Amino acid sequence: MKKIPLLFCLIALFVSGLGADTSGYRFTVQFSPANISWNPHYAYTTTEAQIFTAIYEGLVIFNPATLRPVPGAAESWELSEENTRITFTLREGITWSNGDRLTAQDFRDSWLVLLAPETEAGYASLLDDIIGAREYRTGTGSVDDVKINAVDERTLVVDLKQPSPQFLSILCHYSFAPVYKDFRKVSDWSALRSVPVNGPYTIRARSSGEILLDKNSLYWDADSVKVEGLRLLFTDDSDKTMEGFNRFQIDWIISGMDTAQLAIPEAMSIEPLFSTTYYYFSNTTPVWSNPDIRRAMALLVPWDEIRSTRLIPGTSLVPPIPNYPMADAGFPPKEEQKDAAMALFEKAGYPLGKGLPNPVIRVPSQDAVAEAMKSAWDEVLGMNTEIQIVEFPDYYDSVKTGGYDIATLTWTGDYADPHTFLGMWDSGSSFNDASYSNAEYDKLLHDAAKLPFLQRFAKLREAEELLLRSCEVIPIEHFPAVNIIDRRFIEGWYPNALDIHPFKNLSPRLGYDIPGVVMGW
Repeated sequence: MKKIPLLFCLIALFVSGLGADTSGYRFTVQFSPANISWNPHYAYTTTEAQIFTAIYEGLVIFNPATLRPVPGAAESWELSEENTRITFTLREGITWSNGDRLTAQDFRDSWLVLLAPETEAGYASLLDDIIGAREYRTGTGSVDDVKINAVDERTLVVDLKQPSPQFLSILCHYSFAPVYKDFRKVSDWSALRSVPVNGPYTIRARSSGEILLDKNSLYWDADSVKVEGLRLLFTDDSDKTMEGFNRFQIDWIISGMDTAQLAIPEAMSIEPLFSTTYYYFSNTTPVWSNPDIRRAMALLVPWDEIRSTRLIPGTSLVPPIPNYPMADAGFPPKEEQKDAAMALFEKAGYPLGKGLPNPVIRVPSQDAVAEAMKSAWDEVLGMNTEIQIVEFPDYYDSVKTGGYDIATLTWTGDYADPHTFLGMWDSGSSFNDASYSNAEYDKLLHDAAKLPFLQRFAKLREAEELLLRSCEVIPIEHFPAVNIIDRRFIEGWYPNALDIHPFKNLSPRLGYDIPGVVMGW
């Protein structure tokens, strides 16, 4: 067998990934296995959020570095003097990937399908600030009363109930991208071979383990898209994943990594993430909808010990944000917690916790927190707590169907504002898998929307404390964003708190010299 010098092999591998001629280059990204709902109305995972930056584009999009809303399909927008009417102007000549004209009516019709009660879209409630949207979504109002109007092909007018500081940031979410007219009411796109999109890439091929995307030549900003194609891989084989990265065959690992095998330490990126892992009570069983019982149960669990093992312990639902005052559950000192719990059980009509049903805790894998809850409740209250395991990716669907009393989620904010964590507990929110309903809480959110910046944050903190002190939500930790990507070779990838990195901004960094090696580009 002919032997080839190792240095030549390394250079060949590198050039095959990031050479000067990028015409045939596919930027390769590694994910853990995931269920992809190609219709953005039905998607809800961070994996889908990242993939959709390639194929969809809303009126506004995030600046990848600052997360501030910047023009997307709309070239501009204007706010009325009262900040309750937004007029968007679409870019001239903008089209779908099949050449059809993309109009303001496409946005209006897509949003109305998203809001339709029968769609049951997870993110529909984010449009509740629009006049008539919540009423239509919940089946108490008419579609004719939703104030989203396409004045002409390029002008969309949206009327809000009241000023909404976060509304433009909300519209950066993929759920509010337009969906092609023939597919808006089709929830399952798995059998469709091709769907027109409006983003920087189109779908070429897809399978459970690989997705190929090609540059959309009709995208309005196609000249700025430097990478001709994307290759998205899905596997839970971390050994194969790390070998692929170390051999320059994978450009970016988003999940499924084993950092101990990383041969390029400079490629490790660990950044603050707008994310919280928490446990919550389902309110579908009346006994767990009683805040005194929830708090009593929580007081028996050693949360400080549990959190002490975490990289970034978290006692608040909302991660730290400049100018936002931190909330807490207000627990008494450790030595007083058991007595406080028994007093609350007595008050609720369950002396010493007698007569309470055995809780069912649902988690996606073996879980030390669930075991700690079970141990505390079984030992002190004589319960027989059940732990149910529903593995990923089916776990996310399972928490929407019920059949449990306590579950866990890691929630990453959809926009950089406390409301992304707090709005999901509103009684009418489409994210409210816990069926939590509290008129006082709803009023605090509503009142906060009317206030200026710092006063709004203070009012939102009151709402968060109501959640925490009633132990509807029990935060555990805030997660960092961990990525493996060698930014010496990649331009346009910026750390940000949402860990979303639009594919259109990525490109090879040409002219980078490997020490001791002369590269010919």
